[in-house]
Amino acid sequence: MADTLLDVLAGHRRAGRGDRPALIDRRRSVTYAELEGEVGARAGELRAAGIGPGVRVGAVLTTLLDSVVDFAAATSLHAAVLVLQEAAGAAERSAALADFGAELVLDGEVLTRLRPTTAAGGRDPAFAMASSGTSGRPKVISREWAGTLHNSAAFARTLGLDADDTVLTTSPLGHSYAIEAGTLAVLTAGACQLIPAGPLTPARAALLVERHRPTVLQSVPLILDWWGRGDVPRAGTWKRCVSAGEGLPERAAEPWREAGLTVYDHYGNSELGQLTLNAAGGNGGVGHPLPGVRIKAGNGEPGPVEAAFPGLSPVRMEGGHAVPLADADGWVTTGDLGVLDDDGLWLTGRSDLLINIGGNKVSPVEVEAVLRTLPGVRDCAVVGRPGPSGDNQVWAFVEAGADEFDAAALRRRAREQLMTVKVPTVFRRVDALPRTGSGKIRRGLLIEDGD
Repeated sequence: MADTLLDVLAGHRRAGRGDRPALIDRRRSVTYAELEGEVGARAGELRAAGIGPGVRVGAVLTTLLDSVVDFAAATSLHAAVLVLQEAAGAAERSAALADFGAELVLDGEVLTRLRPTTAAGGRDPAFAMASSGTSGRPKVISREWAGTLHNSAAFARTLGLDADDTVLTTSPLGHSYAIEAGTLAVLTAGACQLIPAGPLTPARAALLVERHRPTVLQSVPLILDWWGRGDVPRAGTWKRCVSAGEGLPERAAEPWREAGLTVYDHYGNSELGQLTLNAAGGNGGVGHPLPGVRIKAGNGEPGPVEAAFPGLSPVRMEGGHAVPLADADGWVTTGDLGVLDDDGLWLTGRSDLLINIGGNKVSPVEVEAVLRTLPGVRDCAVVGRPGPSGDNQVWAFVEAGADEFDAAALRRRAREQLMTVKVPTVFRRVDALPRTGSGKIRRGLLIEDGD
């Protein structure tokens, strides 16, 4: 397989797919041949500006395909590229650039030099992401470019993407899931990616679907649930959808399956990219490892989830310096807990989010799964917070209408299904849970400020 996006695009042209659509945004669309031409021309401009092998570049990805051209050109020059989210605040973006040690920033038509470009000094091409931070400080993870591209290609093959598919990606392209399981997977497969102009209501989504006829929806549980209740599954010519970011509840998957679609649940992380895929989305499991992926987890009882992928040795960038995250054999501790059996991987929560109640470990995932089945609960998040005496308590933040929320009733129903130690001490109603741009719940905000 080719190791640059420019090579990938050229390969599709040589295979007779040059006139096939590659990317569509709100302004325009490009074929594979046109995209190859634009990326090649932009690469020439960036080379003249000093971008080359190992040069550290921050690239802002937006809802416009022009930003994908910038990203493809920079990576095709063998630069080390940090993907930045368009919606990131100035302080967050500056911190990520500093940790990465970026020398230049690409933001639309503007190329900003942060410091003199130095000789690469043996630095290799790299792909880096700045996390949005769900429970703590955002982090910058960098890994080898070639391994990243191969990982996305493995995901595309397992999902069955081909040149006849149009993939609607709902998460912002600055997020790992959207750029890796979306853009990179789509381009390696010769498919087409449809990039919407920001969040869509079900009505607007249905209009977009009728116009462009996407076959694959790449999204998150929050959107699948919202659009499912808005009858989007029955619009257009869908074949399948894939969900990631958070566990996929059964209620979110059900409308899509009823419309005849295969629903995939997917597990990945910032350190290694795409890890598993499950064609029975909504059953609680995230499926078997993708080709090349190795996974270790608990046997019978939850244990730490570790993963590895050939050609990837991720590092955390801090102040321009790399801190290795993989051991000598390539294994990376993901921070998740789970069980691995013949049916694949089952996630049971984050090790850093387990709640210690008098020596008993309470998994927020288990408690949330029960609460989501109760009347009036649209969604919920469970965290540990100190009570009046300083001892840890289980708190449940519940998305519910003011006229539907009854904390006493929820507590009674929870006691019927959970051990006493796992029943939330506090139920707090919220209009909406705080989320990242990709739909993940920002639990850190709930832990810090729940009053």
